[in-house]
Amino acid sequence: MKGMGFMRKYVLLSASLCLSAALLFNPVIAGADEGTDKTAAAGMKVALDSTESQKTKSENTTSLVMAGIAVAFNNYYSGNTGSNDATLEGITNIFKHAQDIQAAEEKAAKEAAVPVVDCGYNVLGVANVENYLNVREEPSLDGSVLGKLPMNAGCEILETLDGWYKISSGDVEGYVSAEFLLTGDEANKRAAEAISKVATVNADKLMVREEPNTECAILNRVAENEDLEVETVLDGWVQVNVASTTGYVCADYVTVHDALPKGVTLEQLSEANGDSAESVNVIEYAKQFLGNPYVWGGTSLTNGCDCSGFTMRIFEHFGYSLSRTSGAQSNNGTRVSLSEIQPGDLLFYSYGGSIGHVAIYIGGGQIIHASTERTGICIGNAFFMTPTCATRIIG
Repeated sequence: MKGMGFMRKYVLLSASLCLSAALLFNPVIAGADEGTDKTAAAGMKVALDSTESQKTKSENTTSLVMAGIAVAFNNYYSGNTGSNDATLEGITNIFKHAQDIQAAEEKAAKEAAVPVVDCGYNVLGVANVENYLNVREEPSLDGSVLGKLPMNAGCEILETLDGWYKISSGDVEGYVSAEFLLTGDEANKRAAEAISKVATVNADKLMVREEPNTECAILNRVAENEDLEVETVLDGWVQVNVASTTGYVCADYVTVHDALPKGVTLEQLSEANGDSAESVNVIEYAKQFLGNPYVWGGTSLTNGCDCSGFTMRIFEHFGYSLSRTSGAQSNNGTRVSLSEIQPGDLLFYSYGGSIGHVAIYIGGGQIIHASTERTGICIGNAFFMTPTCATRIIG
């Protein structure tokens, strides 16, 4: 192996030093002549060449290297003139080359090492798609779609088949095409890039505060089992990102851990029965952009948008003109009671009394929205925070 070759050469150089020390006490060899200097110079050249190339295999070459270095040291310490300084410099260079080689090998080994990622899966798979990967009822393209894995979603691989994997992620379990699922070292490398720290809420309606203390204002309340994006873990508090707004939650009521995005079921993706045709069209159109990035201030459904930029562009496609910000959009359309919301309505969320987020209700207690930089455009719980109000744009 390459590493073993280096160690062999390092031992060779050490042996040469021992030999040279012995030569210092040998009065016969101590009287080296001009020919010996030439031998030393030749040995030095071979030593340098072989150290740089790491290809010393010949016993004759090895002997010449040892003899050259030994004589070089002998000349230097016995006070012979000629190539003493040059040979000593060459010996120094040999060890420098050896150290450089070792450092390069250690660096290469470190870069080649596969990261060990702990994100809650025993046999990890990662969705290698730009948007969503279909999870099917059967291991076939004809199988019914049960749900979807978003980009870089993690899953537990339950079974390996010919061209398919049976997986479990979030609330969805089924089969995905092996073509679009990373496994083994590739999955670990992707997971190391995509993983993020989240805080899972362990209490009902957990308060999100403006500052890390109980004396400040309450921005909103978050539902149990919601995963909040962690920014910083403090003493007794966790700074979190809730729909792209920073707040603080008590560390006693959350579990902080590393996580990848999870799968969503077909029920979470589907709209409720009895919706108007236009509401269905709006929701289905919005779903085309799932997985696309969140960009604060953006209005592009493909290259990046924020929450109000997303809703503005979705409804614009159907001829509706909405205001640019979430606060202003709350005055668009007709205000409706939260108990009467229907798919296609807009839900608004406040932070400390001021509206700061908007989403499209898709039915079944779910919303589609441009959430955070981590999740992008995604589907989630409509009551992850208590909505402030709702408006109806269609009809």
